[in-house]
Amino acid sequence: MKIHYSSPKLEKILTDIRLLKKFYSNDYIKIGNRLSELRVANNLKDIPEVPPPRRHKLNGKYINCWGIDYSKNDRIVIQAIGKYDIKDLKSITEILIIELVDYH
Repeated sequence: MKIHYSSPKLEKILTDIRLLKKFYSNDYIKIGNRLSELRVANNLKDIPEVPPPRRHKLNGKYINCWGIDYSKNDRIVIQAIGKYDIKDLKSITEILIIELVDYH
């Protein structure tokens, strides 16, 4: 899947293992695993709804976004971009990583 980032700073952190470890010292391995899964997936449907990634649709502030678990409370919040059908996850091949957050 093609991945975009909501800011240059976020892209720099999430694509450099040294910075990832610095900013997310407790969870950098899990975040790295989730990012690897996103990179190799052909589409959003390839990311399982069961743990550990547990892809799930969000609402409220994050309407039309999905959460991907990387710890008990923390999520990678992603949004589909490009041409896609919101009802067909196989059509989502390009995503925007909005943020890593505990939105609970």
